[in-house]
Amino acid sequence: MVTRGIREFVSRDWAAVRENKDAYWAKRIAELGPEEAFRIAEELRRQALLQEPGWPSAESRQLDLESHARVAAFLRRVDSAGRG
Repeated sequence: MVTRGIREFVSRDWAAVRENKDAYWAKRIAELGPEEAFRIAEELRRQALLQEPGWPSAESRQLDLESHARVAAFLRRVDSAGRG
């Protein structure tokens, strides 16, 4: 019985799950306004702090900054390649 539940979970249509979740939150924010988006973000921040009270660490902030810089560099290259 346990393995059947696991198989059902793993074989879900994950694309449909993602689409439904995105549609739900888009509708909710459209109806309740930008304050709802900020409320959601704050709840996620609180959850992260409960799971890791020292979050974000100086190291994780640096890694995040480096990741954003790499993405920005990639986007600049794509933009300039598209213009050439």
